[in-house]
Amino acid sequence: MSGSLEEYSYDDLNNHADTVIIGNVKEILPPKWNTGQINKSSTDKIKRGELIYTDIIISVDKYLKNPLSSNEVTVRVVGGTIGNITMTSDIEPNFKPGEEVLLYLSNDTYPYTKDVDSEHFVVTGYVQGKFKLTDDGKAVRPDKTVSQEELLSTIKNKSAV
Repeated sequence: MSGSLEEYSYDDLNNHADTVIIGNVKEILPPKWNTGQINKSSTDKIKRGELIYTDIIISVDKYLKNPLSSNEVTVRVVGGTIGNITMTSDIEPNFKPGEEVLLYLSNDTYPYTKDVDSEHFVVTGYVQGKFKLTDDGKAVRPDKTVSQEELLSTIKNKSAV
């Protein structure tokens, strides 16, 4: 993990998450500015609090903690490219369409994105709260690979939907 990222145990992820899901990445929406502007040129100054975010639509297969009524959730990550401006963050998880994932999700409390656009979640613990699920029963994130069974055994307040 990055030195600037507080390390979360499985218990930390579980305790801080508002919901935990297994699902598939259905769609990655076009990046947007949180200020609502359409375009900025590379010579424009980016003001404090201005950022590009990308929303990812997850088709939920199963809720493992605090089930919601929706079969889709929106997950927001900071970063993306609009025109010739790209913002990246090494602590945000990456998503690929069709990927099967287990996600620890929290309500967005970040002042620059929480009230922007549609209802959404952020990944708890950033990159630590996203596991790609593989066909051979593994749960993978950049710094760790565990069995799906082991990971599932750490999630409390399980209730299948």
